[in-house]
Amino acid sequence: MKAILVPVDFSSTSLNAASYALHYAKQVGGKLMLVHAYEQPLILPLYQGIEVSPEHMREIKKKELQLLANQLTELGPLVKIEQLLFDGKLVDVIQDLTEVLQIAFIVMGITGAGKAREALIGSNTLSISKHCKVPVLIVPENAVFTKINDIGLTTDFRDVVRTIPDDRVKELVEATGARLHVLNVDFKNRQWTSDTPFQSGLVETMFEHYHPQYHFIDKEDMVDGLNEYANKYSIEMLLVIPQKHNLLERIFAGSHTKELVFHSDVPVMVMHA
Repeated sequence: MKAILVPVDFSSTSLNAASYALHYAKQVGGKLMLVHAYEQPLILPLYQGIEVSPEHMREIKKKELQLLANQLTELGPLVKIEQLLFDGKLVDVIQDLTEVLQIAFIVMGITGAGKAREALIGSNTLSISKHCKVPVLIVPENAVFTKINDIGLTTDFRDVVRTIPDDRVKELVEATGARLHVLNVDFKNRQWTSDTPFQSGLVETMFEHYHPQYHFIDKEDMVDGLNEYANKYSIEMLLVIPQKHNLLERIFAGSHTKELVFHSDVPVMVMHA
């Protein structure tokens, strides 16, 4: 059974991501692993004039996590839900977990640019997406789960054998039973090189058993092109593969990625080769 790791901080953003993960698990037969990481404050909070001890703090967090698990169980009683509670930094906890556990991918929420610092999860999502080897599914704050029928894989047709993690893409397509769309956004063939036909042929061979649809989107801004296509063709999930020295990496490392996840209700899965 595939394990889906869902970091939560009990904000509305992370709760929505947990709900999304639950419905996804129902579709593919996976299990959820809810993880909450917290750091003990330097000054202990007061409750009715008495300092809350570290033990009491942990008990409060444990009850919050159990309450969330109970709520999700009511929505999906057939989905197995495990709970993990840690005292430590979220990024460090996730790194440790992905090294010792078999995690299919991580699901994290994200908020609009003006709210990015309101919650721990939202402010860490992009950092974890960039540095974690396990795929990370970024769920926009207004995203509502819809059965995954169509997945869009973005590519610039450069060095595709090295840069596209085809085994992971195939595993995702097979788990969901979704149709695969291969998306290339260019503007007036600026990215076209003499090697492009060969590279596109390699992609065709790579996914020939899945009969993907190929779409060449003529748009100056890649983010606008992907958002427009996702809305027009009802893509339920976009796959983005960050690389060095290419358009996808520039989008991922710069402000455009924030635009992609902040201005669209389509979840974005970040996969590393």
